[in-house]
Amino acid sequence: MVELDGKQYKVRVKIKTMERSFRVEDSDRSGQVKSGRYFRDIIGTYYDYSMEVEPDPAALEDYDSFYETISAPVESHKIVVPYGQTTMTYDAMVNAGKDIQRDKIGGVNRWSGLKVSFSALAPQRRPV
Repeated sequence: MVELDGKQYKVRVKIKTMERSFRVEDSDRSGQVKSGRYFRDIIGTYYDYSMEVEPDPAALEDYDSFYETISAPVESHKIVVPYGQTTMTYDAMVNAGKDIQRDKIGGVNRWSGLKVSFSALAPQRRPV
């Protein structure tokens, strides 16, 4: 199950494909100062995720609907992802995705391996 833009999609996240990463971003005021020391004007920490999604055989229409939503030309999506022992909800950009048509059986296209990466639109943590 994946939750995107407030809707739950009955799709499967393939085992061992959910990845998270973080990046601590600096503002353009960061840089080397006169003493030679590097000064950081930290904006905050961004958490980014990637995953591979495949259809649930019992809900093929959810995969098609998820694909349409994730590929929409919008600024961002609200995504719910695992974080530690709980979840995190945030706005994320999606720049690209791709999947593979495995075969067509009985007039039904069978897709797998939709790879999607989410980049945080804003920092989830800011300096104190």
